[in-house]
Amino acid sequence: MSKAAKPSTARPAGKAEGMARGLWHVAMGALALMPVGMAIAHRSSPVFLGLAAVSALLAVMIEGGLPDFLGEARARLATPFGMTGAAFLAWCFVSIGWSEYPGISLHAFGEFWLSVLFAFMLAVILPERMSRRAFWLLALSCAIAAIMMMVELGTGMALRRALGVRPDIFIFNRPMLTLMVLLPVLAAFLLRQDRLGRACAVGLAVLVAVAVARSESGAAFVGLWAVIAVFAASCLAPRLVALAAAIAFVAVIALAPFLGTIGDTLIPDAVHERLADDHSRDRIDIWLSFGDAIGQDPVLGGGFGISPLMDRTAVADRVAPQHRTLLGVGHPHNAAIQIWAELGIVGAVLTLMIILQTLRTIARQKRLVAAASLALMAGTTAVALVGHGAWQGWWAASVGAAIVWLLAARAGLQTQVETTR
Repeated sequence: MSKAAKPSTARPAGKAEGMARGLWHVAMGALALMPVGMAIAHRSSPVFLGLAAVSALLAVMIEGGLPDFLGEARARLATPFGMTGAAFLAWCFVSIGWSEYPGISLHAFGEFWLSVLFAFMLAVILPERMSRRAFWLLALSCAIAAIMMMVELGTGMALRRALGVRPDIFIFNRPMLTLMVLLPVLAAFLLRQDRLGRACAVGLAVLVAVAVARSESGAAFVGLWAVIAVFAASCLAPRLVALAAAIAFVAVIALAPFLGTIGDTLIPDAVHERLADDHSRDRIDIWLSFGDAIGQDPVLGGGFGISPLMDRTAVADRVAPQHRTLLGVGHPHNAAIQIWAELGIVGAVLTLMIILQTLRTIARQKRLVAAASLALMAGTTAVALVGHGAWQGWWAASVGAAIVWLLAARAGLQTQVETTR
């Protein structure tokens, strides 16, 4: 994570200044209220992220800081991390050229990369300007969202039924995951406050944990435990945890095409019986199917976003008959396998390069920020390896928002350190 752009020194006059100030408040407020928005509308995180990004960009333009923003954006893209990210973007786009369903691929490309673009804009513009009040509003928003969902779950979705809104319990899986990725960010902010702030950090963690435990989201439950464990370990030895994470990521990406076979061999039937509610046997079978598909085209893959229609592709005709049916489940429920299946070894290598460069940067951060960063990576990785499709816009927006908040927490910590010198 690179250094945030500093606010422009240019000052608009009169009404323009007031308008710019209002737009900054809208940007911070939109990000802070995202958890409540997700609890109400479970795919709405891209809307909040987009509103924040557009508002911040308009504020920059009113203040006359657009040249500075563009210069900082170019500088970020010129770094090794930026160039690797741009190469991954280019490969994703190029892969649409050999997708058998380019319309599906283009839709997935736009959904995912638009959220990434919004997050990138905010990462350049907003962290140095983020206020303490915005962090407290985010903490309050997370608490309200958790309580709202617990009340809904406790009453059998009575409010939604009364309003004639979709009452399915699983719609809270996405907002639960949003709370999970924001928790380490808030910990990084609250734990360096006074005694009240530290108490709020503990209370919020307990509240989110209870909400997640009452939900149907097994992925959020696994991710939350990964967040808690890695945050605690990273507070003690962040560089050691970063090194262990790097080794683990290399193994996960390298072994992704064979995870189905490995799981099928090593996990006994008794374990699958105990984990029947979490569909562990189904996941292994899906991984076997997509692993077979990867073996048919390991270099280029089937094209970005093709997983929902993988069973209708020419690759499916070459897959073993017993593995064809589960190619139609929508996605492999494992981001590493999905990247291999859609983008081949080139996409897998670029993904690993991005991850390793991120870990290298994290290892150099202050202990608390490093712990929060590693915890965020642990939570998102745990979810990505067992959960939903890799390119869903709401997930990219939620994680992108968490990164922006984390950059803001780091900027605030750095300011605090410089002030005490």
